[in-house]
Amino acid sequence: MKKKALSTIAALLVVVFSGIAQDDFIVVEQHSRKKGEKKIRLNDNIGVVKFTPTQLLVGEINFSYEHQVSKQSSFEVALGPTLSNIALGANGGNHYIDPYYGGGGTYQTSGTGFFAEAGYRFYPLDETEALNRFYVSPILKIRQMNYGLKDIAGTLPDQKGSDLLTSFAMNFGYQLWISKSFSFDFFTGLGIGQQQENSYFQVSEYANNTYTYKWQATSNSYARYVFNFGMKVGIGHK
Repeated sequence: MKKKALSTIAALLVVVFSGIAQDDFIVVEQHSRKKGEKKIRLNDNIGVVKFTPTQLLVGEINFSYEHQVSKQSSFEVALGPTLSNIALGANGGNHYIDPYYGGGGTYQTSGTGFFAEAGYRFYPLDETEALNRFYVSPILKIRQMNYGLKDIAGTLPDQKGSDLLTSFAMNFGYQLWISKSFSFDFFTGLGIGQQQENSYFQVSEYANNTYTYKWQATSNSYARYVFNFGMKVGIGHK
């Protein structure tokens, strides 16, 4: 009887442990399947060096760098020189100011300045990582355009003027990869900014039956809307 009882108990234990082991195997298999379903497509690059040819229209030589900081976000910075009074024709970047305004005639000549820009990008789509497809990006930007002022008569010394714009904007864009290392980045946006203009104009003074001319400094500050649009071409790196 004892042998029979022991045999029965041993058989039951084998069945129980076999069932438990089988259940554990099934749980592990289901867990790995769920992980596979949530996996998103990875990028071939973690950074992109870009050039924005459309910004040449507003006098910027715009180079930027975007770096991935998480699965769905990146940080982009841009820096470069500016060139004011770009124009076509024989006069190039020289702009003639009406001599009847103030005193004598004045030429406004082109000059070099700078710009700096920083922005955070969020890529909300679940199927891909950052640096790819649709994004939203708040950006801060500083741009200064410098120019020269010349007296046509040549009696007054040259002066310099500046136009400084500090702005905040919200950009929306789409970064499209046409190969593993080459991308197009299309963007548009709207924002507000503060513009500060510092310049000079000529004034005349009459004394001793003679007109004399001098430069008069002027400064003007005002708020304005900012509209952004353009296209960037980029080269990615791992």
